[in-house]
Amino acid sequence: NNANEAGKKSNNNNSNNKSATTATPQVQNPAGLVHADYTKTSAPRRLRDLSNPPKLNDVLRPKLIAENRRSLLDPTMVEEALEGKRRYSFINVWRSIDAENPVKNPPLACIDAATASVDDLRMFKIHYVDRVGENYFVCPPSTSSSSPPSSSSSSERGHSWYYYPDMTMKEALLLKQWDSVGGVACGARSDGAKNDYDVQHGSGWLSTFTIHSAFIDPSICQEESLPRKSIEVRCVVIWEKDI
Repeated sequence: NNANEAGKKSNNNNSNNKSATTATPQVQNPAGLVHADYTKTSAPRRLRDLSNPPKLNDVLRPKLIAENRRSLLDPTMVEEALEGKRRYSFINVWRSIDAENPVKNPPLACIDAATASVDDLRMFKIHYVDRVGENYFVCPPSTSSSSPPSSSSSSERGHSWYYYPDMTMKEALLLKQWDSVGGVACGARSDGAKNDYDVQHGSGWLSTFTIHSAFIDPSICQEESLPRKSIEVRCVVIWEKDI
């Protein structure tokens, strides 16, 4: 597997957002919106972008220029991935950078992929200085959804969540932000649905992305909890052919 750092950001509740025009890691507040980082359009587009010369918003731009490298990723390998000859993923590594205190608020929570449907997704665009990205907002599931996961009836459907309290600097979360062979990426209505399409393509029960959000834990006293300090590094993983 080929893993490459594609970008990174850090979170500190006491910090203001820095300009996106600088080629440095951005300090941001934790994202308190339920979202997925890539869409069916933006994931392959971003992969191709990383095989081209870096733009102003790419944090590795100074390093690539200093090393006289044209791009972060090999263009031939990327083209093979986009043609379906290689599996590819975007995976984030998230961890606390506070050596003394565990993360109290806001912790990170993730939706069980088997309980979400494409009917819950709403695409929104992010306008950078030199490109336009796309993410998904995730809405509460509708009981009238046309394609609920097979694990529950439409009248019972809801999102199941997992969260990770008191994480320390010695712990990390791997968040799969896109998987080219996930159910939704391959055209299924849900990563959790085991329907005819999934059986035919072998994509059932394989998640496409990690829907996630920071949230305020009501069991933690806000006045006594220290601001979260964390860092997130995005990696690109490209498999060998025919895997």
